[in-house]
Amino acid sequence: MLVDIHTEMFEKAKLAREEHLNKVTTWEEFMVSLNKKNVCLAPWCDIEACEDEIKDKSKEESLQYMLDHNEEEAVLTGSAKTLCIPYEMGQQEFKEEEGIKCFHCGKPAKVTALWGRSY
Repeated sequence: MLVDIHTEMFEKAKLAREEHLNKVTTWEEFMVSLNKKNVCLAPWCDIEACEDEIKDKSKEESLQYMLDHNEEEAVLTGSAKTLCIPYEMGQQEFKEEEGIKCFHCGKPAKVTALWGRSY
């Protein structure tokens, strides 16, 4: 019985994760997904300065989105942050000649990172 409960809970959590995980390649796709309370899997240059810019820019754009849509509750004001670099989803190094670029700065992507909001 406990195994069945565990399996059911695991499958429910896995489905919820899959429903809220979006693969993005551009800043515009990233912000749309983030503003829908999803997590994003995106090619990234793995440069600290770029991550800092993403944090600041995502917070500013989310605040503006709230103002533009007359939303009173401050649910979208958290900055975006890297959650992890999933091994199975993209720990590999990208090659410049592949043409895969960072979704934010356009530099060659080195990893695929999972991004979400910090609240």
